[in-house]
Formats: sequence, C-alpha cells, structure tokens
Amino acid sequence: MMLPVLFQVTTDAPERPIWIRIAMVKKLLVIPLALLLTAQKPVKKPDVHPDFQFGSYPWSRTAEALMKDDLARQIVVAYAQGWSIDKMAKMLKSSTNEVSRMSDRLEDEHLAGRRDEFDSVPFMPVIRERDFDRLNEPLRRNTQEFTKLIVDNWNEIESMVNSLEGTKAIPKGRAMYETVVSGILLGGMIDAFYEDKTLMPPPPRRGKSDRSSTERYFAWLVESNPEAAGKLRRELRESAGYRVVTIGTALADEKRTPDDLRGKETILEDADARKYRTFINVFSRDKLLPYFKTRRPDFIKLASLISSGRDVAFAEFFAWYYNAIANGVADTLAVDHRITPPEMFYTYAVKAPQ
Repeated sequence: MMLPVLFQVTTDAPERPIWIRIAMVKKLLVIPLALLLTAQKPVKKPDVHPDFQFGSYPWSRTAEALMKDDLARQIVVAYAQGWSIDKMAKMLKSSTNEVSRMSDRLEDEHLAGRRDEFDSVPFMPVIRERDFDRLNEPLRRNTQEFTKLIVDNWNEIESMVNSLEGTKAIPKGRAMYETVVSGILLGGMIDAFYEDKTLMPPPPRRGKSDRSSTERYFAWLVESNPEAAGKLRRELRESAGYRVVTIGTALADEKRTPDDLRGKETILEDADARKYRTFINVFSRDKLLPYFKTRRPDFIKLASLISSGRDVAFAEFFAWYYNAIANGVADTLAVDHRITPPEMFYTYAVKAPQ
C-alpha cells in the first residue's frame, strides 16, 4: 500500500509537474519499506544441516578430523532430533550404507551411538541457535563476573610471573597469556573441577577400546556460531622430563622438544616449575573454584534449557559452558592489553614433577 505524502506547493506553473514530483516521492518511500519488510522476514533453518561447529576439551585431533566431515556432524545432530538411519539417508540425500558407515565411526569414537537398547543419541551436547539465545545473557554475566574476579587478583598473578627466572627474557604480555589462559583458565581450573567432581569430573573415554591409547575429552556441537564453539586450543604432552604445552587458536604441526625451545620460548626449570604449579593449583582451587561451586544450582537450571539436555550429562554441558566463559575471559583480557595473544599459538615447557 502506498502512503500519501501531503505538502503544499506555491507556484504559478501548471499543476502537472507538481503531481509528477509527488509520485516520485511516493515511489522512493515504498521501495525502502518493501526492502525492510523483506529483510525482517525470518529464515527457518532445517532441523538438520551441516552448519555446526565442533569443539572439545582437551582438544582432540582425532575427533576434529572426523567432525570436519559434513555428514558426521549432520548425523550427530540427526540423532539429537531422534532420526533413524533410514530417515537420515532420505533427508540428507545419502545412501543408507554411507550413513551407516559414518554412524559406526562415530560410535567407535564414542561420539554418538546407543547408551542402552533404545535409540541412538549424541554423546555430546548439541547447542542450537535457540538454545544459545536463551543462554546468552547468563553466559555474558558469568563471563563478566569471572573476568572481574581474575582482574581483582591480577597483581598476585603478575607478581608470581615476575618472580620466575624462565620468564625474564619473554615479553610480559606473552608470559601473562601463557600463565592466565593456558596455566589457569585451561589448566589449573580444569584440574580443580576434576578434583572437586561436583561440576565437571574427568571426561569420558573416547575411541576404540582396543586402541593402544584412548583419549579422554568432552565434546560439543554449536549451531552457526564458531565463537560459542570456542576458538582456543590447548595441547599438553610429555617430552624428556618436561610438559610441553601449546596454546592458541591453532596447534603446531611439528612436535618440538625442550631443546628446540631453549633460548627461544618460555622454559620453567625445577624451582620455577614448582613455584608455578603450586601457585596455579592453590589459586585456582581457593580463589576461583568457589565462584562456580556456589552457582552450581544455577548452572544445573541452565543445562535444562538446551534441546539435547535430556541426552547428555550435566558435566558435558558444563564443559562447554565453562569453555565458552574461558574464551570470553581471554578475549576481554586481550582487549584490555593485559595479555598478548599469539598470531596462531605459543609453545612452552614446564619441568615435570619427579
């Protein structure tokens, strides 16, 4: 419907040009309105589609490689929707054999399958866009509060880092990133959760039971939101009596030894390593863990808001939720120039306890 535009024009010219001008104004008004109405029309996504991002903690290269496959992600989402193999094949336009083979691989890795004799389910939370919309405000608030708690204790962390011989030649922003993001947020806090067991006990075993080294990790899928899936990657391995840690938004292709790192990266020897570990363990347990323990009832309520909540344990939801908080804290500290993130990753080594 075209809306009338009324204005008065005083002129000695004929009336026809005036009406032409009015018509042109009408057209200019109608076109933007039509565009606006079109832009506001919501687009409903299908129940199952490939635009889901995978995340895990600790980071699993094996799971990442498998979940890069569109079909793998869609099958996990389809299980959350209660679909059968036959329905997946029909709706995803794949053969039943293709779906069955991928489903078997997911079950081998303990990422989806049967928990009992009933329907197959995902062995991870599937966070839909509507779920995240419900969780966005409490997540923002918890991230803000937890960031403030860390900042309130910043001088204590900074003093410990400054006292380490192994960080003297390392840029301050990098040393603080390695300590706060890797050492505390994705290190000491995780250990504190595992030891406490009321929020997040150690993760389930994944991979084939006959594999020489099975993995333990939490996993999740998030719909159309890479940031909420988490961009931080942390990998820890033992080498020559040291714990070599990589932290950042990517992982190294090359496995570097402590000798490769010496003189170039952070290396904490015996005395430094003991001081570093003791501080992080006590700080995480006594200063930071209580924030989450006192809010456990609230987190349990939040877990009930996700669509796949009935299929996953609370710890699996909390693993994703805390990971999202940790990523948010790291972003805020970087914006405030308290830490300096790597372009891709940092690698450092800490002498392992004897």
